[in-house]
Amino acid sequence: MHHASSSPRSSAAIILAALVLAGCGGGTSEDADREAMAANFTPPVTARPTPLPGQAHSQPLTAYVGHYPNDAVSGVTFYNRTEVADALNRAVGDQAVRSRIVATDAVSTPIVLTGGRLLAHGCEPHNCGDHDWTLLVTPDGEKAEACHHDAETMGNTSRWYRGGAPETRPGDCPQGA
Repeated sequence: MHHASSSPRSSAAIILAALVLAGCGGGTSEDADREAMAANFTPPVTARPTPLPGQAHSQPLTAYVGHYPNDAVSGVTFYNRTEVADALNRAVGDQAVRSRIVATDAVSTPIVLTGGRLLAHGCEPHNCGDHDWTLLVTPDGEKAEACHHDAETMGNTSRWYRGGAPETRPGDCPQGA
C-alpha cells in the first residue's frame, strides 16, 4: 500500500502560513495598552540647555558688535550662542527660514547695536536685493524677532516672525545703520 507523504519543505510552508494567519487576527490586548499609553502621553517640559563646566559663554552678546555673524568671539559664532539659538527658535517657527538665517554660505554684514538690540543681516549671494533676512535680538538673548524677504514670492513686503504666526509688513528687512 502506498502512503502519501509530505516533504519537509511543504510542511514548513503550511506551518508558516498558519502562523501568519494566526497573527492577522484582531488586535491584542498589548496593542490596546500601547494605544492607551500613547493617547495619555504628555511630553516632558523642555529645559534650556546649560553649558558644561568651563564652557559657559564668558562674553556678553554685545561683544559681537562689529563682527560678522560667522566670526567666532571667544570660540563661538553668533548663531551658535545658546541664547541666540534659543531666541531664534522661539521667534521663528519655520525651519526653512531658521536654516536660511544661520546659513554659512550667506553674504552678511557686521552686527550692529540699534534700538537696544543686536541686528544681524544676511542675504543670498548674487541676489541680495531680492532675498535677504535680519535677526534682531536683545542683548540678554531673551527676545528676538526676525524678518525674511523674498521678492519673488512676497513682492515689496517682508514676513516678520516674533513667535506665533508671521506678520506681513511693507518693505524690505532692515539692514542696520
